[in-house]
Parts: sequence; structure tokens; C-alpha cells
Amino acid sequence: MKFFKKLIKNRIFQVALILIVVFIALWNWPQEKIKTNYGVTFSAKYARELKLDPKETLESIFTDLGVKKVRLVAYWDEVENQNGKLDYSDLDWQIEMAKKYNVEVILSVGKRVPRWPECHIPYWALQLEPAAQDEALLKFVKETIVRYKDEDTVKVWQIENEPFFGMYAKQYCGQFNVNTLDKEIALVKENDPNAPVLITDSGELSLWNYAYGKGDQFGSTFYVYVANYWFDDIRSAMSHNVYRFKKTVMSLIYGEKPSYLIEISIEPWLTKPIINTSFNEQLSRMNVKRAKTVLDIASQTGFTEQYLWGAEWWFYLKLHGKPELWDYIKEVNKL
Repeated sequence: MKFFKKLIKNRIFQVALILIVVFIALWNWPQEKIKTNYGVTFSAKYARELKLDPKETLESIFTDLGVKKVRLVAYWDEVENQNGKLDYSDLDWQIEMAKKYNVEVILSVGKRVPRWPECHIPYWALQLEPAAQDEALLKFVKETIVRYKDEDTVKVWQIENEPFFGMYAKQYCGQFNVNTLDKEIALVKENDPNAPVLITDSGELSLWNYAYGKGDQFGSTFYVYVANYWFDDIRSAMSHNVYRFKKTVMSLIYGEKPSYLIEISIEPWLTKPIINTSFNEQLSRMNVKRAKTVLDIASQTGFTEQYLWGAEWWFYLKLHGKPELWDYIKEVNKL
């Protein structure tokens, strides 16, 4: 086992693995499709950005969509907007609503958590030196764990979000410190020892070799349709077999562990906020036809736990007279 762990850190081996992954990405042979009841990620912060009522949005996700698994987010900049003054009221009602509807929760905590700009650091903490900022972060993480550790609905702690994917949003996140990540994980083990720790990574742009070995559970993003400032609308060349292959390699090195497609994007990837984008453009980037393609590919990856990304946007569309995606996910989740 030590030999394999040493091998995965070898640069030549990593290059060879990348070449194999590229080869598999282009060799798109079909696999057996797995049916699953989808979970979703929910961000009250993002719901407010879309000018939605977060409580109405989440309740509709639980009652109308019938979702029974949700990833919620503890945003440091909202909980501790002022140094030392913690306000969990926004997260409290989300946990209470999950309990009310018997929904299982993955609770994401850290400075790097779901939704743009990736890192959600309070303004006061941005003024601190890195060591002092890390110390403040660890206090916040501990307070969050202690507050919710006895909530039966909180099943898994996600520590940071794609922490090893440092090249993305580095301007907002600063330098990544793996020692701080280890301390955050240790806080879960010390304060909620029976709860598993989930560590996530980029599905398309990472080999998973660091993230997979860190946690009790592993989560990968899953994006098929993407965009950037140079190429406006791109379909990824990655096939479902890339995910199967990488998971097999990681399992051989680190052992089998529960693994998720934690972020299956059923939302348009845009270079400007959705709220400033026409509905025609939004729906040209993500629609029922594309959603079917994404879920078809995801169903062949071998990952049985799958969480969808974009529920707030589907509800936003529904309230604006465009319920097709909402209705499609609702039907899919009944199968």
C-alpha cells in the first residue's frame, strides 16, 4: 500500500495516468445505467441572489420535488459577519426544515464552500495574516460542528469544497494550506467522531489522488456543458468511463469508500450572473434536452450517490413561467 501511495505522487506516473484518462475519455463504450434518487445542493445565499424567498424555495424542493437528500452550506461570511459574533439563524431554519421533512443533510463548512466565488471569507478575516485567518477559520469550523453534531438529520460533514483544486478562483481563496485542512478534519473527529468526513474534488480537472485519500467519503463534480471567456459554450469530451477508471484506481490505492457525484450540473455555465442573462440565453445553455444527456452520462459512471446542482435556478425558472426543467427533475426523481 505504501508503494502505491508513493507511486501516485510520482510526477511521471501522474503524467502517464493523465494520458490514460484522455484515452479513456475518447473511448466512450457504454456501461450499465444505475437508477438513483437524486439529492440536491441548496444555497440560501444563491436563492437570495436570484431574488427568491429561500424558505419557499427549500420547502418546494422538499415537498414538490420530493428530494430526500440535501447538501447545505455554512457560509463563514454570513455566520460570522463580525469577528466573534456568530449568527446561525439562517442555517438553523434550514436544518429544522430538513428535520421536518425527514431529509438527510450533508453539511458543508470551511472557507471554500459551494457557490461562486468559491471562498466565502468575512471581510474582517481578509485583513488578517494567513496564520491568523486560519486560526479564525478553525474556531468557526469548530463552533459549527459543535452546534449541529447532535442533529440526527446531519449525516455527513463536508470539509471545504474541492480544496485541492487550487487553480480555480485563487484570487478569492488565496494560498491553500493542507495542514489547516487536516486540522479541520481533526475537529470533526474530535467533536463528532461517528460522523464521516467528505472531501470533494474536480471531476474533470483533477486526478483525485489527494482528495480521495483524505476523507472517509469522496465527492466528485460532474460537468458536461461548460463555458469560459475564450470559448463560449463547450461540451466536455469526458466520458462516463473516465470517472469509473479514476475511481477504480483510487479504490485500489486507498480502499473502497462511499463516493458521490456531488455536483451534477443541471444549470447553465455563464460568464455573467444568471439574473443579468436573458431567459433565451439561459435555456440555450441548459434545458431538458441537455439535462437528459447529463443524467444519462452520470447514470453510467457507477456512482450510486448523485446530487444535482441548480435547484434554485429551476425554481427561479418555474416562478417565471418556465417550469419544464423543474417538472422534468420532479418526474425523474419519482422513477
